[in-house]
Amino acid sequence: MTVLQSFRTTLQVVTETPVLVAFALAFGAMGALNNASGLVSVVGTILLLFGSPALIGAFYTAIDGARPGTDTDLRASTAARRYYVSLLGASVLSGLVIMVVAMVVGGGVVGYIGFDRLNAVLNGSASLTLVELAAGGAALAVLAAVVYVFTFFDTAVVFDGKTAGGSLSRSVDFVFGNFRQVVGYAVVATVATSVVDLPVLWFVTLDGATTVAGAVTAFQAPMSAVDIAVVAVASTVTTLVGRTYKVCFYRACTDDAPGADPVTTDGEWAA
Repeated sequence: MTVLQSFRTTLQVVTETPVLVAFALAFGAMGALNNASGLVSVVGTILLLFGSPALIGAFYTAIDGARPGTDTDLRASTAARRYYVSLLGASVLSGLVIMVVAMVVGGGVVGYIGFDRLNAVLNGSASLTLVELAAGGAALAVLAAVVYVFTFFDTAVVFDGKTAGGSLSRSVDFVFGNFRQVVGYAVVATVATSVVDLPVLWFVTLDGATTVAGAVTAFQAPMSAVDIAVVAVASTVTTLVGRTYKVCFYRACTDDAPGADPVTTDGEWAA
């Protein structure tokens, strides 16, 4: 099965290619800066926006080159430059689409529950009913589905040579063309990363809060240097496994597709 076989390949690639940790660590460091407060957070946001496209191009190329039986020979540094503009544009476009959907869905939920009542829930003076919880859960499910529909835009740029706009439509085609496999991938990827993410989110980011009000307060409070370091390490681990799995899964599905033709690249790959 493609889903599980790709995950086994992921574990093999991760354990046999230590250089990938450097790429994941760069993502973790930018995420840590973004979680800081004040000017440092602004710097982290800027780095994530303008630095991620170069990192993704290099990182995905390095992962692809480490897969068993691969024949790619593109340099990671070359890939960082070649795909930068398309990845930056696709990131902005997908972010805008997701933001619009989130505003529409979130606005619908707020309109249904009522702003005053929602504010009371956040302040800890009221609690949501089962129906309201179901409405919130449905909204999150819709948003998650939209995120996953566009989640493969970056692999479409790096491995299919798509432009910013073309990568979004390619991601949609890929998801619906491999629907059952993508659902399985989503489950495995979520479980694998949640093993690290959830404990850190609960005990570090939310400070072990047991109420909505407590979680909101903890989330808004500035994080200590130690907490930021813990989040950075956790992000490094989940980025390493999660992005490697995405590449291995995408390549496995596209390599198996009828008439699939690997993208021809030039230059010698090097970390």
